[in-house]
Amino acid sequence: MKTLRIVILGLVAWGCATNPATGKRQLMLMSEAEEIQLGRQADAEVRKQMGLYDDANLQRYVDRVGQQLARASHRPNLTWSFAVVDEPAVNAFALPGGFIYVTRGILPFLQTEAELAAVLGHEVGHVDARHSASAYSKQTATAGALGIGSILLPEYEGLLGYAGMGFGLMFLKHGREAELESDRLGVDYAVKNGWEPSAMAGLLSTLGRLDEASGSSRGVPNWALTHPPAADRVQKVQDAVAAARAASPSANATNKGELDKILDGIVFGDSREKGFVRGNEFLHPVLQFAVKFPQGWEVVNSDEQVTARRGENSNASMLLQLVNGSGGLEQMASASMAKSGFTQINGSRTTINGLDAYVGTYQGAVQNTRVGLRAAYVRAGQRTYVVAGLAPAAEFSGAAPAFASAIETFRTLSREEAERLQPNRVDFAVARSGDTWESIAKSHGGLVKASTLAIMNGRTLETPPKAGERIRIVIGG
Repeated sequence: MKTLRIVILGLVAWGCATNPATGKRQLMLMSEAEEIQLGRQADAEVRKQMGLYDDANLQRYVDRVGQQLARASHRPNLTWSFAVVDEPAVNAFALPGGFIYVTRGILPFLQTEAELAAVLGHEVGHVDARHSASAYSKQTATAGALGIGSILLPEYEGLLGYAGMGFGLMFLKHGREAELESDRLGVDYAVKNGWEPSAMAGLLSTLGRLDEASGSSRGVPNWALTHPPAADRVQKVQDAVAAARAASPSANATNKGELDKILDGIVFGDSREKGFVRGNEFLHPVLQFAVKFPQGWEVVNSDEQVTARRGENSNASMLLQLVNGSGGLEQMASASMAKSGFTQINGSRTTINGLDAYVGTYQGAVQNTRVGLRAAYVRAGQRTYVVAGLAPAAEFSGAAPAFASAIETFRTLSREEAERLQPNRVDFAVARSGDTWESIAKSHGGLVKASTLAIMNGRTLETPPKAGERIRIVIGG
């Protein structure tokens, strides 16, 4: 025990460093060079798995705002990178070494350029204070050295045992104090560049309303899953806002018009490249296929798979996924099911809307619960897809007809039908007398909820737009 204590004390003494943002001593087992290298490797994964949003003007705009903040940071000599990833979730995240991202999905909910600066400044604060590097060091000191791969690619076992790409480091949920510190740092960086400091409080208020309204993610975790509650931080940041305003009373730029200009036409929701959810149907115009899930089920599209859930009082779910492998469909099904611990009850070759398929029923266990599974392996061109339904053994017979019906809807899209499928986009309109968020949402096809439109415009459902006001809306492709 004495020897262990000496080793730990020696480790702590060796690994202490001065935090560049706070000046305080902290445990740090990662050099700046290692931090940058870790971030660089993770950046490659982000760009490969998520992809950057294809709009050079938007990318330049976000990078320009970010670089201004970085120059005001405590680590201006890092090679900072700011990018918009092509994801509909509402989020922003930072990698060690100065790699900052905002999702496409968060941008329509920012009211001004000052709020964009608040988002980016918050993430710069995480890098400046070395929060991810510190978390890595603490984990290493208490649990032993971790390989780079285990941090960047934590294993995620999906349904049927398929491994999905995880982003543990990117979406590391920092502690409350780290988040509050990043809020304060973000305010400081923004005000040094002349932006209105209260934008941070406005941003957090918006995110708080989004947390209450949704609470779910699509592919990428949303802000609510990767940050402490935004509403709780609004009051905490007021002291930093007041201090910044007192120190820089002329810092009041919002540049709302600049942000609105760049948001005009941005994709809202799913993109063509990743497929669309339209009601209970998933359509992929690039891969040219579609599937209808049971009516009323919640359908969620992610980078790895599409899932559908029956409801809160049911554990029945379905998935759609592209699968790797070659050879016959029956062999593919047999190999993957055996690997996942499922036993085949029955199965046969068939065709689904003219496509070769193998459909089988299986039994197995998921997290110590006996389940039934109905799965179809479908060959469409050079690709193979699995469409499967799973439910606990006691619920399976009742859900099986819904599984079977959904599986039979798998079809290919003609080139003409695929070309007609276009994403929803942000547009602008002028409010008329008597307009409410409900009436505006309905008049534009109900593509988004009234509450979503209200939040996009910095309002609540109880505060309708004023006649003649220019507002953000969502229009169909």
